[in-house]
Amino acid sequence: MQITQNLKLKQSQSLVMTPQLQQAIKLLQLNNLELTDLVNKELEENPFLENESTEEIVEDFDENTSDLNDSFESGESLKDEPKIDDYENRWDIDSSHQSFNKNINSDSTDAGSVVEQTLSERVSLKTILKSQAELEFELDTDKQISQLLIDYIDPSGWITYSLDEISSFSGYELKKIEEVLLKMQSFEPNGVFARNLKECLILQLKNDEKLCSSKQILIENLELLGEGNLKELQKITNLKEDELRESIKCVRLLNPKPGTKYSEEYTNIFNPDVIVSKNNENWEVELNDSTLPKVTVNQEYINEIERLNCSDTDKKYINENLNSAKWLIKAIEQRNMTTLKISAEIVNQQKLFFEKGKKYLKPMILKDVAKKINMHESTVSRVTSEKLMLTPRGIFEMKLFFSASIGSTSEGESHSAASVRESLKKLISNEPMNSPFSDEILVDKLQSQGISLARRTVAKYRELLNIPSSSIRRRMMKIQNLNI
Repeated sequence: MQITQNLKLKQSQSLVMTPQLQQAIKLLQLNNLELTDLVNKELEENPFLENESTEEIVEDFDENTSDLNDSFESGESLKDEPKIDDYENRWDIDSSHQSFNKNINSDSTDAGSVVEQTLSERVSLKTILKSQAELEFELDTDKQISQLLIDYIDPSGWITYSLDEISSFSGYELKKIEEVLLKMQSFEPNGVFARNLKECLILQLKNDEKLCSSKQILIENLELLGEGNLKELQKITNLKEDELRESIKCVRLLNPKPGTKYSEEYTNIFNPDVIVSKNNENWEVELNDSTLPKVTVNQEYINEIERLNCSDTDKKYINENLNSAKWLIKAIEQRNMTTLKISAEIVNQQKLFFEKGKKYLKPMILKDVAKKINMHESTVSRVTSEKLMLTPRGIFEMKLFFSASIGSTSEGESHSAASVRESLKKLISNEPMNSPFSDEILVDKLQSQGISLARRTVAKYRELLNIPSSSIRRRMMKIQNLNI
């Protein structure tokens, strides 16, 4: 056997992902806020990019300022006396307000202080607790421990961290931390700084001076209350039926998560990427321009640089940044056009949903949209990922409109999985008291509506909707039937 070396030429085709193509694909799956963050980083690094919206504001400000200066120089502004109707918009029209104005020294006020007085700080759980801790504790050590406990409080108002762990890494004695915690458990909202559900409920009754031995026993046996085992509860607490009913009523009025009143989750503002509206009989789709970044290439800066004698290194840097800026703008435009095109096709195929509601959501997969607009399924998947659509029926994720097909008992149209879950939810919400529907009964009910579904699928959808089984629902109904 002889070993030799040979040199051969071979031609082949392969798909090469250039950096520009990778960036364009990345832009497709970004929502408006994420795209704005990316553009802001590019604005910091690329000198040829400029924010178009900022430039417009500066230009308007310059025009207004020049007009204002001209009016002062000509004396025109002095002739602008307030009319009689204008006094309706004055905040000092009342005599009490006028007397208040006399006490204010105009020299001591400035624009900054006025703004600080008019802007109110957003109320949160931690700010409420900090203000109470400053009044409660005098010693520096107690204040430091209280600040530490506030930093580690859960949004629900509980302390989920072990006091032993807090003591080990902070260096404070466990006994001292427990003393401070005991005082802070009387803070508002009632029930904060509890370490578990039972302690939270007991604290609320204790602070309201409503805690008694029977109610404490009832709370310590919450498991029996959740199961609806009223006979065992009556036996443990030694209460009559009427007394037990009143105790349960008192416990049900308590807040298991007192901190959620000031939770930051409720301050979140959704920023839709696409807005759907109805104009006469037609549905219109548009991008949310308020959250879309607007960038342009600074042509004046380019013309100024071209007049300079730059070195080869500088020219290379200029060309790279200029090409990068132009490509980014082109990629953003392509991303916006693709998003608008896909959104319009989704609305076109799901008109019944927008007209009548979630129950009429048609089964639709990525291929159905991709085929209509001559795009690849992966492109549709990237565009619809983590994007929000504002409709007259609320804000929905664009992925919601894609749902698997569920078979029908008749020869009619098949149903989408989302509409089936909506029908299941409606059936359970209308079930009779003390007689909740089992999964088998729900299967029969859905079949009467023309929906063919297996029992295990009903159980799966029920769990996705966070609906407990019929046995647990029966126990819950038993407690609700106590007329409390």
